[in-house]
Amino acid sequence: MSIRDALTLKDYSAKLPDGTAFTLRRPSALDLVEAVEFSKTSPERMYAWLVLRHLMEDGAPVFDSVDSVLNADGLVVAEIASVVESLYSEGRS
Repeated sequence: MSIRDALTLKDYSAKLPDGTAFTLRRPSALDLVEAVEFSKTSPERMYAWLVLRHLMEDGAPVFDSVDSVLNADGLVVAEIASVVESLYSEGRS
């Protein structure tokens, strides 16, 4: 992890266990505030929200709503959301 990459919100590249590559937009301070607010009202949909907000393809979001994420493969959504969560704590010891 580079502090410059984190602070400048450089996209993060990762792979699923099967080797499928994906790109995430790093979370901003505003994302953090909105994540806290969303988790208060819909904690059961938090993983879908994280994927909605951060999963990118060719510079654009992959999904257009939480419901569209909820209709996707649950195991893949959980795997991607787990990586997104780690980006929210990037730089912590």
